[in-house]
Amino acid sequence: MSSARDPLSGLSGARLGGTFRLLMQVRVLASAVALLLIPEERRTPAALIMLACVGVLSALALFGWREIVPRLLEYPILLALDSLVAYAALEVGGVLGPFFLVTVITSTLAGLLYQWTGTLLICPLQVLLYYTAAADSEWVTTFQTAVGMPLFYFVGGFVGTALRRLFDEFTIADEARHRAEVAAAAAEERTRLAREMHDSLAKTLRGISMAATALPTWVTNSPERACEEARRIVAAAEIAAREVRELIAELRTDIVRLSLADVLTQTVSTWADDTGTTAEVDADPEIDLPVRDRHEVVSILREALENVKRHADASMVRVRLAREGESVTLTVADDGRGFTMPEDVDVLAQAGHYGVIGMQERALHAGAVLSVRSQPGEGTTVTVTIPASTGAEVPTSYLEMA
Repeated sequence: MSSARDPLSGLSGARLGGTFRLLMQVRVLASAVALLLIPEERRTPAALIMLACVGVLSALALFGWREIVPRLLEYPILLALDSLVAYAALEVGGVLGPFFLVTVITSTLAGLLYQWTGTLLICPLQVLLYYTAAADSEWVTTFQTAVGMPLFYFVGGFVGTALRRLFDEFTIADEARHRAEVAAAAAEERTRLAREMHDSLAKTLRGISMAATALPTWVTNSPERACEEARRIVAAAEIAAREVRELIAELRTDIVRLSLADVLTQTVSTWADDTGTTAEVDADPEIDLPVRDRHEVVSILREALENVKRHADASMVRVRLAREGESVTLTVADDGRGFTMPEDVDVLAQAGHYGVIGMQERALHAGAVLSVRSQPGEGTTVTVTIPASTGAEVPTSYLEMA
């Protein structure tokens, strides 16, 4: 093909291909019936072979429709050749035989593939061939045979044209709906980013400001406390810087248009390239979540990978997204050094480790369960379980530790 674009791609192409297959199925069945009902006086070896060949060619077009349809769209002359094949069958089978209905399918294909242009070119050709075949056979000239039957070619062309017009209208409506969904998702994304800056970044910066304000007092009254507060300020500043980078990365990423599986794969691939750590992703492409929930899941993944980079010293990370019953589960497992998970996550905050707390807050916002399982020397596994159905009960406990 000369065009790089696949004419069978998208919803319109799928409908076009599906209708072509249906017409070929009808043509194969009609050819078989015509072969059985051919009049006794015309049941010659040549007639049987010709009708059988038409059926076989239709069957080949049915099974090779992915290659046939693009060729027909690019070279309309091929459908004109199909009309000649139908004419040969009319010559041996007779214009009044049951095979006449099989030839009408060619007109329907002309309307389906080329719309009115194809109909106005192919249908007159078929009418001419019909009269040519009729002149070579014995038939009674009546209004039905002379006018009514040839009009069926135009009726078939009209049906094909009407179907194509419906497909095009459906495609336009689908594209408009998709644009509306993207616009709505983009608006929700802007709202989410504003909320992220208010709920996360602004609070972090406010905490840094308050701690820095009190730092001179601690330097005078309690140097040890001052050192501890200084470490917390440094840790909080690192978190703020990372949050800024994440927000900028999300602004640059076309996350709304990508599937959840593609977003996860892209995120892990970028992280693996930056860190040099081997990473595997097993994400079900059929799984998706509402925009708000999918952003929380992606943010949890990024935080988990950041923790692996900073603390785990891992050589392998495995990320899995799967549906389990009525829930969607994201699992991030590494083979790093692991750690002892405290019963109270506030202990981690006091030590300047806010990663788990951040993931816990994001899971809470998505109505999910966050599980962090780790032991020294045995790696760490972070699991996020999100109810997949709107009627799923929201859990009362959002963090499991082991």
